[in-house]
Amino acid sequence: MFVEFIAPAKNESHSIKCLCALYYLKHSLKIDVASVDQVKNLLVQGRIFKKGSKINYPQALDRLGEKVDTPAKGLWQITPTGEKSIKELLGLPEGDIETQNDTEYLEKLIATKIKDPQSEDYFSEGADCLKIGRLRACVVFLWSGAIHEVREKIIKKYSTKKINTAINKHDKKARKINTVDDFAYIKDSILLLASKELGLFDKNEYSTLANLCLDLRNKCGHPSKYSPGPKRVSAFIEDLVKIIY
Repeated sequence: MFVEFIAPAKNESHSIKCLCALYYLKHSLKIDVASVDQVKNLLVQGRIFKKGSKINYPQALDRLGEKVDTPAKGLWQITPTGEKSIKELLGLPEGDIETQNDTEYLEKLIATKIKDPQSEDYFSEGADCLKIGRLRACVVFLWSGAIHEVREKIIKKYSTKKINTAINKHDKKARKINTVDDFAYIKDSILLLASKELGLFDKNEYSTLANLCLDLRNKCGHPSKYSPGPKRVSAFIEDLVKIIY
């Protein structure tokens, strides 16, 4: 996550990279005031700096001037000026109310409705991406979580005979399904068709998932210049959650 977040700043100074770390610590890890070691560990774990590299972190942070504050000795926090500069540098959206509402919506969903640990991991990472404006990554993670849920529902609700019959109707060469892990060899598009065939989704739900949600996921997951806006991602989240959950 942090590696992707800071990628646009890879050619910036050590000070700016430390500022990026403070921003990430605050908004993704909920650490408003960080120690030098926390900044250092994040940058090392994110493969920005090598372990043991001779970087004077306190000096790099001190050079940021009004972009950081030191509420106590050895502790640092990013200021509104610093946040503004990071948003401009990394192209992050201003904290619009729609994005905040979507983040809260996902966090509530994770806390109340998602029981499967793997689905929870995907949705949590999707929510983290949304917080820092990484909308393409958000879409990919949320779709992965949703597809995992679909697989689990199918394997629990229908016999393997019915599942394989539904899949083979749309892909005669598909691998036979015996366990949920076998779905890894089935394309998402075929899985959705089979889900409609089995009755898990009606015609309108299938159409929304296949023609809108999966289409957006593919645009975000494949190399291209396409980047969705907050409203498009918000609609994706609403459709996905209402249909799956």
